[in-house]
Amino acid sequence: MESIYNVFKEIELPDTCPPNVKEELISEIDLIRNSLSIVEVYVDDLFNVASALVSVIKLPSRTSQP
Repeated sequence: MESIYNVFKEIELPDTCPPNVKEELISEIDLIRNSLSIVEVYVDDLFNVASALVSVIKLPSRTSQP
């Protein structure tokens, strides 16, 4: 059986990476996680305000009066 040439094997990184790359990667992941936490807080507050406004507004009833 012939082995199939895999182009992606050429671009795969070795099992080890330099320590500075690992630190930078962890730093980027932490930055993304912190950014998403901030977005989650503000979006949650926005939805709470929107739902409070909707609950306060009295919509006219749909029953038609002749």
